[in-house]
Amino acid sequence: MQRFVTLIAVLGLAGCGAEAPPAPEATGEAAAPATAPASAEADIRHFLLQEYPEAAPMRYALAWHDLDGDGTDEAIVHVVTPWLCGSGGCNTLVLAQAGPMWRKVGDISVSRTPVAVLDSATGGWKDITVSIGGGGGASGTAVLKFDGESYPANPTVPPAEMTEAQGTVLIAEDPELVELAAVEETSGG
Repeated sequence: MQRFVTLIAVLGLAGCGAEAPPAPEATGEAAAPATAPASAEADIRHFLLQEYPEAAPMRYALAWHDLDGDGTDEAIVHVVTPWLCGSGGCNTLVLAQAGPMWRKVGDISVSRTPVAVLDSATGGWKDITVSIGGGGGASGTAVLKFDGESYPANPTVPPAEMTEAQGTVLIAEDPELVELAAVEETSGG
């Protein structure tokens, strides 16, 4: 027992001299991406192919963040494909686990990166921001607030609002995109 108490005391003192690094939002840097099990990313890939079979091949950027405070990360997916993108941007999805499946909590059209999360929350979910521009509309950053069921689908019209808030970047302005090809069926014989 005495060794255990000594070990705890030593570990406690070792942490006292270390200075915590500044928060990513304080430095303007992107947050280190949260990670989920490899199977979760495979599930997201499967979801994208099922949801948008005509859009494959496609590219996407993926981030994980607990938006609703339940201890489980939601998936934030910025999907890049000619099928979903136009002069105003592409689609950004917010997906929550629903048992073994995923459900859309946000299907945000005409959005651009970066995608960030704010400290503020509405309806029990963190407010998020996306960049908007192109397509002849205003350019800037729009804040999207959860309405009890989902995030707004279009960041260029109310209830979305323009904001100067920066938040913690989840998907960078120039994200590393992952390639996703259509799954080809093989014929049995």
